[in-house]
Amino acid sequence: MGKLQLFIILCLAAVLAGCSSADHGSAQYKIALVPDLAGQQGIFSINSDQTGGRLVTTDKTVQLRPTSWSPDGKKIAYFAAHDEDMPMLQKYRMPFHFPLYWMDFTGANQKRLLDFPVSSFEFSRDGRELLFVSAYEDPGHNDADVVKGLKNPMSAVYLLDIRTGKQDRVTGFGLNCYGSFSPDGKSVALSFGDSPERSDLYTASLDGKHTRRLSDSPGIKIKPVWSPDSKKIAYVCFVSQPGGMISNAYTVDADGSNVKQIPNANPYEVAWSADGKALLLRFTKGFALVSADGNTLVDMENKVIQPQDAVFTPDGKSVLFRSNHEGPSYLYAVDLKGNNLKRISGNLSTSMFCLSPLK
Repeated sequence: MGKLQLFIILCLAAVLAGCSSADHGSAQYKIALVPDLAGQQGIFSINSDQTGGRLVTTDKTVQLRPTSWSPDGKKIAYFAAHDEDMPMLQKYRMPFHFPLYWMDFTGANQKRLLDFPVSSFEFSRDGRELLFVSAYEDPGHNDADVVKGLKNPMSAVYLLDIRTGKQDRVTGFGLNCYGSFSPDGKSVALSFGDSPERSDLYTASLDGKHTRRLSDSPGIKIKPVWSPDSKKIAYVCFVSQPGGMISNAYTVDADGSNVKQIPNANPYEVAWSADGKALLLRFTKGFALVSADGNTLVDMENKVIQPQDAVFTPDGKSVLFRSNHEGPSYLYAVDLKGNNLKRISGNLSTSMFCLSPLK
């Protein structure tokens, strides 16, 4: 038996051993994860009830994002760097940009989607289009200061029709670029700025005919995300203060009205619950659950230990996160009251993960 085959068998056995006490009812969604320990590599997939552990790919260069799983559950998009990507990466020497691949959720039909690297991506709700951010068209993307990480290249947000390969740029070139599809499939929310100290929010129709500016104020607005009913947008704004940068989360109506600051200072990211009634604020050392009207539901600082990369589960009943309080980083779930903490990744460590939609 070869070393690779033995590795696969041992890793799958570890998953099954760690899940032996799980409820073996029907799983509602799947979890894809990249391990964090030497000797565990590639992408593993498990069901949300901790059954069905399998190795999807042994590619040791893979990087998952929270947006990796397509809304139809059939595809997983991810970053990777293979030997055949080296000429492209030499041509586009941009920090935090990676070759974008996708594959069937089973691991079959792996394919690179673009001939240049990107920094972020998100599927449309029907899975037919992809929003992505890249600086590949910036003439200065190979400047010495950019390559050294001393200056950021100018990026833009693009829309890719996955079926035809047709690609359109939906913003000009700027900094702090990000794009997010509205759940109703009619619009995108964008963050975009022309200086390192400022970016603003916009919405745009998918045909590009209607654009609305939602903010015109100091600060760096980043990562806008839509409420499930497509009526509101949540985002984080960083503002320079004498003592350094501080951040706060906000919500705003899709027409730019009713801006509301959410309590709890210094989050770096915000997400909506599936029912739109709560927000998850991510901090560098934890997270908090806040009702959409701004009242704190649960502060997880004293409920869970060292949580990272927290996300709502697709059914909205729990929060999944990584923690190393047992040694390696494992994947855990906790309910919305901060109770019933349980490890759900068995003996597989976790450095990155994403969730499929509900079945």
